[in-house]
Amino acid sequence: MTNDKEALFTKFLDYLQSEQTPPEYLGEAPESPNSFDPYQMVAEWTALRHEVKLQGKLLRSSQDALVQALDVTRADKEQLQIRLEDSQKQALAQFEQQQEKLLKDLLGILDALDQACTYWQEELGALSATPIPKPIPQKSFWEKLGDWMNGNSTQSDTSEKLPIPESLTEILTSNQQGVELIRRSLLEILRQRRVIPIASMGKPFDSQTMYAVGRESRADVADNTVIQEVVRGYLWGDRVLREAQVIVAWQGEL
Repeated sequence: MTNDKEALFTKFLDYLQSEQTPPEYLGEAPESPNSFDPYQMVAEWTALRHEVKLQGKLLRSSQDALVQALDVTRADKEQLQIRLEDSQKQALAQFEQQQEKLLKDLLGILDALDQACTYWQEELGALSATPIPKPIPQKSFWEKLGDWMNGNSTQSDTSEKLPIPESLTEILTSNQQGVELIRRSLLEILRQRRVIPIASMGKPFDSQTMYAVGRESRADVADNTVIQEVVRGYLWGDRVLREAQVIVAWQGEL
């Protein structure tokens, strides 16, 4: 179709630029410019009218071809625009799918860090709740010699608990702080990508952002209130990236 249009335009331009041979019905040119031949004038007027009609037909034909070419070009442009928009939508959807998968993988790492922080916190709590026994005094050489002469054992009572070194508390605290630092850094990275936690504890159950994995009978809490967060949920912009898995209160009998 494009080649036909180009050939038609080329032919039309060649016709306009070429010198046309006068048709035979125009007759011979007059011998004298002052001579007047009415028959010749009528013949020339008739020939001119015929030539105008031919040129008009050619012009209309060229206009029709131009309109058809413009219609085809407009249709091709619309189809190209549609294909371009479809390609952009597909590329955007594929990118969002890949980004969503990456963010969900990061949420798995964040869950592991949350569990690690909870573990170290519990260990520190258990360690602080453990009573520290007084250190066993060291006996001098003469005291040990006297015990030996009196038949007393010089071995310390193995059943007696040894004191917990302060360095253990420092190690646990350092580990807990290191994991918490990594966790906060990951949370900041997710926040910059519009990923924020879903606030669920103490909130009414929302089926759009939460998934109830269990119920617990509670008389002191309003019905359908979240009392435990099993898995934390996250929003990605205005979308739910991962539902919060929760346990809700129920005032009836289970």
